[in-house]
Amino acid sequence: MAQDVARDEALEQLRAGQEALAQGRIERATQALGQAETAFNQLEDSERAGDARIALAEAQRQNGATDRAAASYERAIELYKQASATKREAAATLALGHIERQRGRIDTAWQHYFLALRLFEKEHDARGQANASLALGHIERQRGRYARAAEYYGKARSLAHDAHDRVAEADAARGEGEMLTANSSYSPAESALQRALTLYQQTRDQFGEVDTLNSLGRLQMDSGAIEAAATSYGQAIAQASPVEYELGEADGALGLAEIAIKTGRLDQALASAMKAGSTYGENSSALGGAEVNRVLGEINMRRGQLLQANTSFERAMRAFRTLRAQVPYTRAMLGAAESNRRRGSTSKAEDFFTEAQTLAGEVTQPMLEGEALLGLGRIARVRGRTEIAEPLLTQARKRFDAHKDHSQLAHISLEQARLALTGGRLDEAIHLTQQTIRQARKASASTGERSPEAMANALWASISMTLGQTGQARAHAHEASHLAEEEADEQAQVEACLVAAEVELLSENLQSAVNAYHHAQTVAQAHEATVADASASVGLGRIMLRRELWEEAATTLNEALPRLRAAEDVAAQALALVSLGEARRNLDDATGALAACEQAARLAHESGNPLLEAEALAGEARALLVDPELEAAVGRYQQALALVERVGQSVADLGDRAAFFDGYAALYAEAVFAAARERSQAISLEVATSFATRATRPGRHTAAQRVREFARSIQTSGRDLEPEELERNKQVVALLDAARKALAR
Repeated sequence: MAQDVARDEALEQLRAGQEALAQGRIERATQALGQAETAFNQLEDSERAGDARIALAEAQRQNGATDRAAASYERAIELYKQASATKREAAATLALGHIERQRGRIDTAWQHYFLALRLFEKEHDARGQANASLALGHIERQRGRYARAAEYYGKARSLAHDAHDRVAEADAARGEGEMLTANSSYSPAESALQRALTLYQQTRDQFGEVDTLNSLGRLQMDSGAIEAAATSYGQAIAQASPVEYELGEADGALGLAEIAIKTGRLDQALASAMKAGSTYGENSSALGGAEVNRVLGEINMRRGQLLQANTSFERAMRAFRTLRAQVPYTRAMLGAAESNRRRGSTSKAEDFFTEAQTLAGEVTQPMLEGEALLGLGRIARVRGRTEIAEPLLTQARKRFDAHKDHSQLAHISLEQARLALTGGRLDEAIHLTQQTIRQARKASASTGERSPEAMANALWASISMTLGQTGQARAHAHEASHLAEEEADEQAQVEACLVAAEVELLSENLQSAVNAYHHAQTVAQAHEATVADASASVGLGRIMLRRELWEEAATTLNEALPRLRAAEDVAAQALALVSLGEARRNLDDATGALAACEQAARLAHESGNPLLEAEALAGEARALLVDPELEAAVGRYQQALALVERVGQSVADLGDRAAFFDGYAALYAEAVFAAARERSQAISLEVATSFATRATRPGRHTAAQRVREFARSIQTSGRDLEPEELERNKQVVALLDAARKALAR
């Protein structure tokens, strides 16, 4: 009789605890459930004691005490085993798997889910099997094993349907939709998610509705439907708030943060990400916290805060690696790779891009694989490895083409345009730059996503300068600066500042160029753009050369070179070395000048940059004229002119071609002078005639004027020269006069 009374009292405590738990009165629930478990243990009723313990575990979980909750689930499993209550043991095992997954112990969670599935199968419990299969599907999707995830999701949907469990069927449909989204199968993904949403609405499962709306937001964002994604995330937040579903609200906020990044609203992105991060922290969501760090990394990178970006990406990577979340891990690794690339840490960036490419292939993520290939292509270009860069970019384009991602295609076109400019293929460079702008505008119009239109204009300014079109170059530089500010793209702002300074230097507006390079340095330093900072120093050194400040120029250039070497930027190194050669020659160090220009020519040749190689060869020629080694100097000039003419002849428009050659009037005049000093009438006339047939009238006039200056610098009378030397000088002047007449025709 006393035992019956004790049992009734224990049952009453259990009911009271469960009711308190349902009402959210956690402290009262914990007290009642603890008393109930003690009473059932005294009555040797292991099954009821297990019921009390599993309810206590849920109370602890809701209170944020995940470690204590896990221990309680383990205790409940032991009690159910003692009572041979297999179905309840399976349910507790499944719940423990959820806790382990929340704590980031993915392998352990998988083991619990698999054991739960076997226990439910033993009991022929279709509903339990559906829930366990669903959980296993989530794990396999997180690991990036989509084929296995699809099997589990399909099994879960079928079992739930047979068991008439519409909530479980909805959960399985949502999981399947999320898996298909991750695999870029957007149409079937949307069908699965819409089915899940319908089922949740029919069963009035508001939490499920919120989760599905967030999943739809991810699908729409990944497929380029940015406005629809913002709507879905906003609906998720609006529905999560009244039912106090904090994690659902946080997922929506994080989704809006990613949209804000894509559309250039970085302050809004930061506010949304921080809000989500706070909620994930309070709810011990390891996966959510990792996603927040990845998003913060993207925000910091866009702002040019590259050290902070690296820290955030690395935190995210550590968490994703622990969670065995392969796809998010790959995304975070791509972010770390890009932030390192922008800082000039080229080798580290290459390692990350290479690993990301491998992982993206393993988890069937062609878009992420394309991003990795694009990053590797950029690095190869900077290193001067055109033969590696071109196929990498071609492979990346194929992946982006397949998904019609206009934003990424714009980045590919921009990078291919840079390669074309490096290779002296100017018409191709213009075509690809225009294509970049069209794709960028298409991406902006269809998705609102910011694309590299600013950087395309900066590149177009560089192409225009190469073609001698100073006015167009200035207009494109101005447009690049305007768009960079509008797009909130710090990297583009740095490039725009540099190209604006280059335009002023080309125009011989030296004070304006000084101001522009100093501004570029300030912007570059603020955004940790080490290569751009060093390139601005090289620009200032080149201005010092114009002002004949030889010592100051050499010092500035020598200080910039180690930073450019560390970043493995071949073109920037070559330009700095050519400029350093000029400074050394004017400091009467012909040997040092020749060595610097030879190194620059080798770098330019290896990277397939004909115009930079021509500039370096001309530098070698000037150094050789000091001794003088006339035959060698003439040979270098001829090599340089052959490279210039190869590039010029590739320009189809005759007007553009002539303007291009006008920019090399001084080089042709120098080559004429060197040939005349060697007293080679054939070569001097050939060079003059070659230029005269290619350049405009103003260009020919400039070259002729320069040749006249060379002639006037040669002494042809006076007692301080030997008769043989006077005769030789007269012959040189005669050759120069003949060349000048050929130029002036």
